[in-house]
Amino acid sequence: MNLRTFIRRYCLDSRLATNALTRLHRAFSSLARYLAQQGFDDKAWPATRDEGALDHRLDTVRPELAATVFSHAREGVILVDPYGRVIAVNEAFTRLTGYGQDEVQGRDLNAHRMVRRLAAFYAPMKNALDFHGHWSGEIQSNHKDGREMTSRISISAVHDRHGNVQHYVALFSDMTQMKQRLQLLERDARHDALTQLPNRLLLTERMRQALGKAALYQQKVAIAFIDLDGFKALNDSYGHDWGDRVLQIVATRINATLREGDTLARLGGDEFVAGLVGLQAVEDSEPLLKRMLAAANAPILIGAQTVEIAASIGVAFFPEHGQEIDGLISKADQAMYLSKKAGGNRLAFCPTRFISLNSEA
Repeated sequence: MNLRTFIRRYCLDSRLATNALTRLHRAFSSLARYLAQQGFDDKAWPATRDEGALDHRLDTVRPELAATVFSHAREGVILVDPYGRVIAVNEAFTRLTGYGQDEVQGRDLNAHRMVRRLAAFYAPMKNALDFHGHWSGEIQSNHKDGREMTSRISISAVHDRHGNVQHYVALFSDMTQMKQRLQLLERDARHDALTQLPNRLLLTERMRQALGKAALYQQKVAIAFIDLDGFKALNDSYGHDWGDRVLQIVATRINATLREGDTLARLGGDEFVAGLVGLQAVEDSEPLLKRMLAAANAPILIGAQTVEIAASIGVAFFPEHGQEIDGLISKADQAMYLSKKAGGNRLAFCPTRFISLNSEA
């Protein structure tokens, strides 16, 4: 059975196939041209007074129109019988999935490896089709070459005059690139572009969860505010490119000292904040903080030039110094300024306790 014969036989009593695809602008262009060729212009309609003749002309044209839409749709179109066997697919389906009509025609669509994950949606899909005649959703599918795709599928049931399902029409769109772009945008919104560290937004999200868990298990969380000593002078002397490289190296070194579950974020400029989670006591943070300070203080070799850098770190603790992350960051920031006033290159614990790399004051 060729495509036009199929459409003539099964689509004349239901306009679902054409109605479902009318939003496709390429099809509209083809339909307009076809109507013009057939004489269906604005002036011709009022002159056609014989309803029987008009119905006959429509019955003649409708299969051609549906076939045109089927062929020119940008979305993949799949026609499936009531038992799930593929009747036909259009060229867009082949372009999107890599599978030609001869590779899917007559086969059970649910068992095809292209939609092997469709089983998880089968029950809700069947219920929606049985009760509402329509289902739509996103599924993970596979291109013929093996790569994974995120696909949007919209399925509608086509009924005969007696209400029995004749077949299903499925519209298939590849959402993979759009999903990837959205994921990149979401990542960019939560990460610092220069260092690829979390930014304040992601730090806040993670620490709110960490504080809730710490409250539940009676643990402590250390919030460390890190500011590089003398960074402005270095930036002015060597230029912004060097300054950016120093920030990247320092960020990598400090981040390497953290444990799984801890977070280092860049707030901007030469300011960083670390969240140390799951602590049983304040003292448990000191070895971790000293490693961070040592990593920030290590000389940096850029080309043939060695750059000396240091850091001041202020620390506040949950729950002793606050219950909310913003307040804890503010307290840690205040402690960091006390570290700078004391000469820098040291840890300052809120409110007034200091630790350098080699001694405690």
